[in-house]
Amino acid sequence: MEIGREIFWNVGEGARWLSYALMVITFIILIVALKKRYAMWKIGKPSPINFSKRLGERISYFISNGIFHKSILREAYPGFMHLFIFWGFLLLAIGTAIVAIQDDVIRPLFKVNLLTGNFYMLFSFVLDAAGLIAIIGILMAMWRRYVQKPDRLDSKPDDLITLLWILVVLVTGFLVEGSRIAESRPSFEVWSFVGWSLSSMFVSLDKEGIKTAHKVFWYMHMFLSFGLIAYIGYSRLLHIITSSLNMMFRGVEDTPRGAIAPIEDFENAEEFGVNSIEGFTWRQIFDLDACTRCGRCQDLCPAYNSEKPLSPKGFIQDLKAEWERTAKGIKNEEGIIGTTIQEETLWSCTACLACQVNCPVSIPTFDKNIEMRRYLTLTLSKTTSETRLLFKNLQQKVDPYGMGKRQRTEWTEGIEVKNAGEEEVEYLYWVGCVASLDDRNRKIAKAFTTILNKAGVSFGILGQEETCCGDPARRCGNEDLYLGIAQGNVELLKELNIKKIITTCPHCYHTLKNEYPQIGGEFEVYHQSEFIWKLINEGKISPSPAIEGAFTYHDPCYLGRVNRVYEEPRDILKKLNKDGLIEMGRNHDRSFCCGGGGGRIWMEEHHKRINHLRIDEAIEISAKTVVTACPYCLIMMEDAIKDKGKGEEMKALDLSEVVLKGL
Repeated sequence: MEIGREIFWNVGEGARWLSYALMVITFIILIVALKKRYAMWKIGKPSPINFSKRLGERISYFISNGIFHKSILREAYPGFMHLFIFWGFLLLAIGTAIVAIQDDVIRPLFKVNLLTGNFYMLFSFVLDAAGLIAIIGILMAMWRRYVQKPDRLDSKPDDLITLLWILVVLVTGFLVEGSRIAESRPSFEVWSFVGWSLSSMFVSLDKEGIKTAHKVFWYMHMFLSFGLIAYIGYSRLLHIITSSLNMMFRGVEDTPRGAIAPIEDFENAEEFGVNSIEGFTWRQIFDLDACTRCGRCQDLCPAYNSEKPLSPKGFIQDLKAEWERTAKGIKNEEGIIGTTIQEETLWSCTACLACQVNCPVSIPTFDKNIEMRRYLTLTLSKTTSETRLLFKNLQQKVDPYGMGKRQRTEWTEGIEVKNAGEEEVEYLYWVGCVASLDDRNRKIAKAFTTILNKAGVSFGILGQEETCCGDPARRCGNEDLYLGIAQGNVELLKELNIKKIITTCPHCYHTLKNEYPQIGGEFEVYHQSEFIWKLINEGKISPSPAIEGAFTYHDPCYLGRVNRVYEEPRDILKKLNKDGLIEMGRNHDRSFCCGGGGGRIWMEEHHKRINHLRIDEAIEISAKTVVTACPYCLIMMEDAIKDKGKGEEMKALDLSEVVLKGL
């Protein structure tokens, strides 16, 4: 007996031509849906994205994260659940394509049958395994969504319809196979192990009964399969296309991560920011459509976890619903701020980028939030009482505290430090407002300066000429104020011929390194953790162990997640304690925000305090010392330790303070 099978066994040539006709109709329906969706995406403004730029890297990113699920597998259960469904269907699709090519191209043209012998048996085994793991994946999804019911998932009718439809397609496919095998049960079909097992269901029927059952299941499977493909364009299955493209679009970031896009033609713009869906770019609208509602962003959001009125998932879905209404011609005359998105929701965001970095399909949230903050601040001149004071201080004294330039150098008393405006130096130490003016953080400035002196580094400060970098104004939506400050700083730095800059504050670091180039400020910028690591590796300093007891490291968002500086501070700290550091549950790119970013450090908390949630993680692992590398984080960690009544047994230190202790 020849090992193989007749492709259209029992259903005949009529079924072949019917399937081709249905295939054409199906893809016409899908293309019409995608064309309509494309028109909906394009209601936004043009986007400057250059998709062809670094195309190879984008494709590589998609293969890694889309095909092989690198980002999705960060969480085991939902990761493998999706992997099983995706790879099950991918292999089934490839198998179906091979069958079609064999039957419609290779066989009639070359009179060759590839689906025979050992290859057929292996082919059958792989496809049965693929179908089985897809069914397992669907059952896992149904269990998770309808039995476990995690908080981050919201179930809609479309979710159940989709899962059941896919399950029925898979099951009917196996029933087709089982009834076909039951007709004569050839021994080699044992390789089709699922179909072989199901064939026992039909053996009690006579041959005509088996053929009738096979024909019923065959047509049922065919109609359901083509129907499912057509349904893609009208259901959550559209994410197969949109999420894949979104990974390709954002797989390689065209601008530095976390860098806010400047306002185009700022001088001539009639209004600033966004208060309507059409005000977003088509790429930002595409983000909305690519969202799969998985809720991973929500799990990691400090605002949501501290019971503030912001869920990144809800934020994106609310905007998506507004976009769909707008595309249908239902105009929101009042604007989206205050109706679709509440003002308090906008101000709840810490701009930590946990949502974006941990989204499996790379959807950012803060880029949309900042546009609405800009509208409130610049177009409506409407903001919070705290940000009004912040802007006033920045306008009048060019620092968030409103303390003025004279107090910027008080921390230098008793410290040897040059003025970069008066003497030529290799590096400018950009101290930053918090390290210059906050009493606790002045110790950081002193510690880092002492380290630089011990290492023999040629450096200086701007002294009273230093001002705020502009980060607080920009992230609170006041682009006008930011530009005034930033352009003045760039002009001064160029005038002094400054080429290299070191900062202790990750927010200054990010702004100087990644956002000043937007206005012509190109500098070589180091964060203190990178620079200290460099000094140690060059042998210019050799710190000894200086931390006693269990200690942990808190990743500042704008050092770690935004600028990907993770290992340098850890490498330094491991040299400073023979027992090594203990990681908190959330670390590296999943680290939990201190609550101070996005301008929040200048605002009052009205719900659970984010820094309390973070310090609870350190308490849970019995850490005696929490080390960080950000003035904002140090303030927030120390406040949380005091609030929790742990001042006698815990302390927070900056990385530079720990290194200095070891010298």
